[in-house]
Amino acid sequence: MFDSSDSDDESSQASVQTLKVDWLDMSFMGCPQSVALSGLPGCRFRNIYQNLSMDLNKLTDLGILEVVVLVTKGELRKYRVPHLMHEYEMRGIAVHHHPVPDGLTPSIENVMAIIDLVRLALEKKRKILIHCMGGLGRACVMASCLLQYFDNSLTPDQTIFILRELRGACAVQTVKQYNFIQEFRSFCEAWMDEDIERSVSR
Repeated sequence: MFDSSDSDDESSQASVQTLKVDWLDMSFMGCPQSVALSGLPGCRFRNIYQNLSMDLNKLTDLGILEVVVLVTKGELRKYRVPHLMHEYEMRGIAVHHHPVPDGLTPSIENVMAIIDLVRLALEKKRKILIHCMGGLGRACVMASCLLQYFDNSLTPDQTIFILRELRGACAVQTVKQYNFIQEFRSFCEAWMDEDIERSVSR
C-alpha cells in the first residue's frame, strides 16, 4: 500500500532516507568516479521514504550530467515520482530511458545501446548515473555488462563479487539476472555478428 500522506511534515522529514550512490570502478579506463549506480531518487513506497528534491540536489552536487533510467513509467507512478524524467531535464541532466520490467533482464540491443551511451559519456568526461528501483537488480546487471565489455580479464562471477562489495549482498537478485550475466559475452558476440551481417546486406 502507498503512504496515504503526500505531506512533508516534520515527522516525515525525520525519517527521510538518503539516496545511496556508489561509483563503479572504471579506473582501468582512466575514468574514476564517472559511472554511478543508485536506487530510484525520491522513491516513496512502504518503508522507503526519500525526498526527491534532496536526492536531485545530491546528484547535482556529485556532477551527474546524464542518467540511464531502467524503471518503467508504471513504476515511476507506483513509487510516486511520475515526473522524475522531467525533473532531471529541468536540472540539465540528459535522460536516457531504457525500461526493463522488475526482476527481468534487458534485451541485448538495450545493453549495447547503453554501453554506447556510457562510452560517449566517458569520452566527453561526463558523469553518468544508472539506476533502477533499488539499485540492486537491473542496474547491477547493466553494471556487470559494462565491466565485462570494457575489461576482458574479468569473469562474470568476478563482476558479481565487485557489485556485491559495492552495493551490498543482495546485488543481482534473480536467477534470470544471474544467468544473463553469465551469458552476456555470448549474447554480445552474437549481436555483433548480426550487426555485421546487417551492415553488409544494406
